[in-house]
Amino acid sequence: MDNTIFAGSPVSPNFTQSTFQDTPDTQSDKLTTLPDVIEFCRDNDFPADIVGQWVWIRFDSKPSADVRDLLKGAGFKWIKVRGQWAHDCGRPSRRGKGDPRWKYGEIPVSAITNDDVRKLRGAYND
Repeated sequence: MDNTIFAGSPVSPNFTQSTFQDTPDTQSDKLTTLPDVIEFCRDNDFPADIVGQWVWIRFDSKPSADVRDLLKGAGFKWIKVRGQWAHDCGRPSRRGKGDPRWKYGEIPVSAITNDDVRKLRGAYND
């Protein structure tokens, strides 16, 4: 398998398929993979960035209640310390020191092509 997901990108190509378990405190429509989260952000024209294996959204002002509900329903969480919405794409981690953008860099979701998303889906399905 070709390990290049994004040319010159610090994003790791070592993705694995995550599983989603319905529990009383979760919703079945929550997104669990990076390709799904990318498509969700593109479909809704959100100002999102890929940082490592997470997706972060930073709005210029507080989004409407409908937008916040949409984000929560998709599995995004408000990170008060950073003032941003974050989705772990099925790859939870502990809080680190400093901004993760320093370590991983960032790629705007708007720069991701359909071909990139297909490659990511292939990595999840391998």
